[in-house]
Amino acid sequence: MKTYGRVVAITRQVLINDDLDAFTRIPAMYGNSIAQLESDVVWGIITSNPAMADGNALFHTTHKNLAGTGAALDVTSVGAARAAMAKQTGLDKKTVLNIRPAFLIVPASLELKAEQLVAQNLVPASSGNVVPQSIRTLSPIAEPRLDAASETAWYLAASPNQIDTIEYAYLEGQQGAYIETRNGFDVDGVEIKCRLDFGAKAIDWRGLYKNPGA
Repeated sequence: MKTYGRVVAITRQVLINDDLDAFTRIPAMYGNSIAQLESDVVWGIITSNPAMADGNALFHTTHKNLAGTGAALDVTSVGAARAAMAKQTGLDKKTVLNIRPAFLIVPASLELKAEQLVAQNLVPASSGNVVPQSIRTLSPIAEPRLDAASETAWYLAASPNQIDTIEYAYLEGQQGAYIETRNGFDVDGVEIKCRLDFGAKAIDWRGLYKNPGA
């Protein structure tokens, strides 16, 4: 959990003229900035590949959620990733969890390819190119924050209803940011302060799978 914050001052002259519609625009700006910050934190977990409680990285061959060799996004590679997720076991190392992927996560550079792969109305040129319906049910998510780390890596993720993956949280009693105003002391006007207590963490690696791509 970290605390983020910012103070914006609105001068008395702006308040008198209200030519910037300040009281409307600043809360909206805060809202956009908060949404961006929260997304940066969550997606940063995917790209930074942090160490888990066992000392291994989130995506690691020991966790059986990282492809040993990168492969381009296609039916064969997605099928292999799906099989690896299904074979994940519980804490006893014996119980097969049969985890099913729900999301296909790609960088923006692979968005079109992902959409083509799961498209319901795409007619293959030959029977060998048929995409199984079970793969077409995946929901594609294209995230441009991933491109900076890799333009070829892609991921599968299970539904949070089946298994925990990455969780985020706010300070107890505050579901989001806290905004307050006061008469300015450093400026002749009003100060608007926004504070956000927010954190995110990878909980379980078994509901996530990464292929470095090719």
